[in-house]
Amino acid sequence: MNVAGYRFGNYRLDLARRELRRGEDTVALPARVFECLCHLIEHRERAVHRDELGRAVFGRSDVSDAQIGQIVLRARRTIGDDGQEQRCIRTVPRYGFSWVAPVEVELRSDDVVETASSPAVEAAQAKPVAPPSAIPASPSPAITETGRRPLLLALAAVACLAIALAAWFQLRPSQTPALSAAVAEDAFMVLPVQASGPGDIAWARLGLMDFIADRMRRAGVPVLSSEATLGAIAQKGAADIARHARGRVSTRVSHREGQWQVELEVADREHGTRRAQARHARLIDAARIATDRLLLALGRRLPADRKEVPALAERLLRAQSAMLANELDTARRILNDAPELQRNLPQLRYRLGQVDFRAGDYARSLATVEALLSEPAAQEPLFRARLLNARGASLVRLGRFTDAGRSFDDAVRLLQDTAHAAELGHALTGRAVTHSAQGRFDRALADLGQARIQQVRAGDVLAVARVDANLGSVEMDRGRPAAALGYYRAAAPVFEEMGAINETAGVRWSLVSAQLELLENDAALAESARLYALLDRIRDPAVRARVIMGRTEALMAVGRLREARDLLLLPDAQTPILAEAHQRDFLMVEAARRSGDARSAAVLAQRMLETWPPDERALLREWTRLRWLQAALDADLPLPEFAPPPTADSVPGLLIRALRHAARDDQDAAGREFEAALALAERGGTPAEIAEAVLAQASWLMQQGRREEAGTLVGRVAPWAIRDFELAMLQLRLFREDGQVEPWRAALAQARRLAGERSIPAELTLEPLAATRAASANL
Repeated sequence: MNVAGYRFGNYRLDLARRELRRGEDTVALPARVFECLCHLIEHRERAVHRDELGRAVFGRSDVSDAQIGQIVLRARRTIGDDGQEQRCIRTVPRYGFSWVAPVEVELRSDDVVETASSPAVEAAQAKPVAPPSAIPASPSPAITETGRRPLLLALAAVACLAIALAAWFQLRPSQTPALSAAVAEDAFMVLPVQASGPGDIAWARLGLMDFIADRMRRAGVPVLSSEATLGAIAQKGAADIARHARGRVSTRVSHREGQWQVELEVADREHGTRRAQARHARLIDAARIATDRLLLALGRRLPADRKEVPALAERLLRAQSAMLANELDTARRILNDAPELQRNLPQLRYRLGQVDFRAGDYARSLATVEALLSEPAAQEPLFRARLLNARGASLVRLGRFTDAGRSFDDAVRLLQDTAHAAELGHALTGRAVTHSAQGRFDRALADLGQARIQQVRAGDVLAVARVDANLGSVEMDRGRPAAALGYYRAAAPVFEEMGAINETAGVRWSLVSAQLELLENDAALAESARLYALLDRIRDPAVRARVIMGRTEALMAVGRLREARDLLLLPDAQTPILAEAHQRDFLMVEAARRSGDARSAAVLAQRMLETWPPDERALLREWTRLRWLQAALDADLPLPEFAPPPTADSVPGLLIRALRHAARDDQDAAGREFEAALALAERGGTPAEIAEAVLAQASWLMQQGRREEAGTLVGRVAPWAIRDFELAMLQLRLFREDGQVEPWRAALAQARRLAGERSIPAELTLEPLAATRAASANL
């Protein structure tokens, strides 16, 4: 969406002119006040943290509260607001600020005006879901790896998107992250080709663009990836985005007297303009000769030629053009229509494997690549390294992390000390994913650090952002969601600017996960609305399923259970992903449990576990067992017959043991296990997991009449109760049992605000008996 400006009240903020107008008058507007207003308005669907606002306004995070307060004060005065009325900028205590005034968004492309006055706007614009229906008796397995708490999506698969090509779409022109300029400023940008001539020449626009970029890259010239270039052009235009690159390569193709003529021009900000041209009966040969002449003019050594049949080379470029345009069916048809001799050639089969990977058929892509690796053609080092990277990516998507790590190891060995920086960066990133998935976080961080250096050297903006996203994933795997947020927020605008749709979805999904772990449920809901708005642009079934799961979890966290359940019933949500089985099933259990239907939750959990292999996703299996046990206790059903873990090193395992001891009236043993679960959760430091342990232990203490001890626990998580319904309910129960009327009233109001469709038991809405009796005695 190309945004021209924002209107609120009698004011108009003009983004292009960086002006603020009140009616017909221009208002004096310092640069930092402009940035402050822009950031708050652009993120009006949520509260903006002080640190985030500091980064947006000052370009750094070490900004004092006094400086932030001064900028907000000046912004308020500029627009006729103040700290008392807060008509436009509202202070969010102990957090930051939120834009609350109604806003009209003016678009550049047409006269459409969008009115946006509340966070519900984006959610209302999301794709409609299927009508409500009953929970199916046997839900189908679906997606996503989990971390320490099962409602949180795992993030290792973000790095697997590194091989995917990009679609592109329009975004706000005001989003120009510093990362893209920093990485691209020393890289060349090859623009789409201007081509005219006989026959079907449309493929040359993107196909030859990628051919020239690849050849320059193989000669050691840093060149932006074609996907990054196309995404940036779609968002900003070639002339504007090229200002951030060292040089712009323009290509013109024409046909004269039976020969193709290719003319190249490089506008290099360091060395001026260079030109090269060539003529040949075959277009690809003309492009190759012209590119080589340009490389010589740049003082570069020519890359080794690949032994390709000319007709095959053109077919591969046609397929690559279709893939760059996200037309996978067209790319597959171009490749499959090749003559029989060409269909058996390694380069064509490799390209078919890429199409399969993009389409989400990882098993088929893996089979293609493994067959190629056993053939003599795969001995050429660069081609073999690409095959190994492709093999590793498919294995990661299939959950075979050990095998994937070996594949990436082999690729790194082949590429070390070569000029193929981009390919080495992909291999290091892939290997980091496998390390992180197996708990080897230090090794993962080391690989990602090296990968980032290689991708900066290659001038690949998208690849650098992918590394940053994966650094966030490692922090999540280490149980540090707050640290992960910074990496995700750095990567997200780059993906958006570059038009990388799958990566944009992946990082937004990761943001939802991190926010849920931090119990920032409203922020997660707003992020999930932006995530879900991408669904129509996504082709990869696995990515589509993750989008739905991310939205589902955020909806459940705020009590919008009907919408969440409807999403789980969509066909796209039922896509089976081998590496991430059972997640949808688990969410069906959660939907039933949070709706108050403990019996259905117990039945669903039992059915899941009957066919669950013991060595498959062990942690999620433990959480599912815990939910079964909790639901059985709530519904007064017989206790599940599964054996508790003999030694528990996870929060759900320890809680299972504690609840079983409590159910058998062994309260001393139960207390020890509850304490162990809370200690383990607090060592991890993740709010969502600490909340799980506190909820279980405090409820048990209140059942034992040990309200003072329960109160100590509740006090430790009280700051989170203002945004988490289950913690708010725990606080409500404690105050009622203690007979504290005023705290109970405040807690009841808070629980009602957070409830959504979740019910509050009637007895908790009645004034505490102790207070009522005391009042009666005084009469």
